[in-house]
Amino acid sequence: MLSIAFTGFSETWTIVNSGFEFSPDDIEILLGDDVLFSLGSIHNAVEVSQATWEANGNTPLPGGFAVDFGGGTVLAEQLTTGTHYYVCTPHASGGMKGMITVQNPTGIPVNPLKSTIAIYPNPSKGKFQLDIIDSQFANQYSLEIYDARGQKIFSTSQNSQQTNINLDLSGYPAGFYFVKLFEGDLLYNRKILIQ
Repeated sequence: MLSIAFTGFSETWTIVNSGFEFSPDDIEILLGDDVLFSLGSIHNAVEVSQATWEANGNTPLPGGFAVDFGGGTVLAEQLTTGTHYYVCTPHASGGMKGMITVQNPTGIPVNPLKSTIAIYPNPSKGKFQLDIIDSQFANQYSLEIYDARGQKIFSTSQNSQQTNINLDLSGYPAGFYFVKLFEGDLLYNRKILIQ
């Protein structure tokens, strides 16, 4: 059983409208951060493709985020690593648009494993079970845990294929953390939440 001290919390970024422009219209955040849109009643924010964004269009991106007229919060779960393009639906043709660039806090490229890996329950009060099922891991893999600011706070290597790991994080501060499992150039990356 691992007992790990955690520090760090996710951050909430605020975007407002200044007339028919988003302010700021281009932000960089860390994976795990939320974005709050505080908008006038005639403005919304809808994620679109890069091509739609460049054409000042307003066709929503399937599976993308959407914020109602007047504003709302885009939760971290909706903001994956990369660039998210968004527009105000009725005012996109006039150029009311913005970008949210989400950085991986570790700077490590994410290559999802073809393994089946589960961490549960998530969220929890601090006790997690990590199960490796049908893994493509070889005989050795590494487990690392990062806080919301991207600081590595725990690291271990397994020389044998241990398929069940108990993480007892109860008693540590609430917030988002990142569990990373490595084998060679393969990476499994999962966000966990301590309530």
